[in-house]
Amino acid sequence: MEASFQLHNWDTWIGTDEVGKGDYFGPLVAAGVYVNPEICEAFRTLGVRDSKKIADKRIGELAREIRMCYGHHVSSIEVTPLRYNAMYASFKKKGQNLNDLLGWLHVRAIKNLLNRVDCRHVLVDRFAKRDVLESQLQSLQSKIELVQAPKAESDVAVAAASIIARDVFLRRMDQLSEQYQIQLPKGASNVINAGKQFVELHGKEALRYVAKLHFRTTGDVLM
Repeated sequence: MEASFQLHNWDTWIGTDEVGKGDYFGPLVAAGVYVNPEICEAFRTLGVRDSKKIADKRIGELAREIRMCYGHHVSSIEVTPLRYNAMYASFKKKGQNLNDLLGWLHVRAIKNLLNRVDCRHVLVDRFAKRDVLESQLQSLQSKIELVQAPKAESDVAVAAASIIARDVFLRRMDQLSEQYQIQLPKGASNVINAGKQFVELHGKEALRYVAKLHFRTTGDVLM
């Protein structure tokens, strides 16, 4: 089903999104959020929308509100840089790629929530071909209706998930920056100088703890 909002007419559903796949430094995070009409109304009152349109400071405030009031309906899965690098290598050995790793993350966020709530509908911000995610959800195909749509952050549940994932990502970035005493920039541009400074301070072997090594950026950092 392609995005032509209205994406669906469900009363209750789970929305998922991920953050960090395009960032050289920091973790990869996926999150899922379950909503019903009451929660939807509360989220709209809070100003929940696509995290890319919200300042980082406000992201933290919104994430705290969401978790405080609806923590039972929130699931986040974080893959730290060290684990990410190991998992990426493992997936690659099996002939798989980053999309398969993303699918693994989304599925875990979905399953975590399905263990807590009775819900038949899932909306995912589409990141790959349908079969990447569907192949990992085979055991649940008879129990849920899955819709993958581009720009699904327009949906309130997916938007809430994007806020939760962004908050986890930002907090980990702050922690890594403090731990290694260097400001690690977000994104994938203007990161080479920070990478070189990190290597000067901590050595190239430590780069695996803060960065996604398969990025071509690593070659520039280590030149």
